[in-house]
Amino acid sequence: MSDLAIEACNLHKSYRMGKVNLHVLRGVSLGVREGEFVGIVGASGSGKSTLLHLLGLLDRPDEGRLVLHGCDMSRQSHQRRNNIRCHDIGFVFQFYHLLPELSVLENALLPARVGFDGLKWFSQRGRLRMRAIEVLESLELKDRLNHSPKELSGGERQRVAIARALMNRPRILLADEPTGNLDSKTGRQILAVLKKFHQNGQTILMVTHDMALAETCQRVLHMRDGKLG
Repeated sequence: MSDLAIEACNLHKSYRMGKVNLHVLRGVSLGVREGEFVGIVGASGSGKSTLLHLLGLLDRPDEGRLVLHGCDMSRQSHQRRNNIRCHDIGFVFQFYHLLPELSVLENALLPARVGFDGLKWFSQRGRLRMRAIEVLESLELKDRLNHSPKELSGGERQRVAIARALMNRPRILLADEPTGNLDSKTGRQILAVLKKFHQNGQTILMVTHDMALAETCQRVLHMRDGKLG
């Protein structure tokens, strides 16, 4: 049995921009092993985020094959893909995407609210709330549970976003420029958080334009003009 968490083969993706067909990915292939921390580095517009969206099932490739933990995604129903994305994949983005009307704890709980129907959520909410608190406390946010996002620093907001991404114990964590909106000191702190979870077995794929950041990963891949080299 393969130990690959992610196996992508010859992925292509284009977008229609007016009368122009923009070919963003041009035959990308890669494999990420279970428990590996891989960095993908490249300039803005090189296709990094588009690749992450395909790997995270936020979009579908025009061509190519994507296998997650031995499961061919092209053969899965829309509902099955949604379930895999909700439970098996966690996302960390550059701009946090926290809901301002919710508290830190409520933001962290969002994936569980989405992942369980009303009856199951009602029966499991106590356990899930304890899970959210556990993750937030591990990220040194114990004293921020009832704060709103506007009351947090940038680094704290990103740690809440990481807690939200880890809420459902995803097998794969995808990070898209997770330090891009932070100063260098806070960025190093966020990287240290990711590395701590990696040391506990978390599979992580991080895209960044910062080569120094990428070089702290186990393996670095370079993207240029829609291709990995």
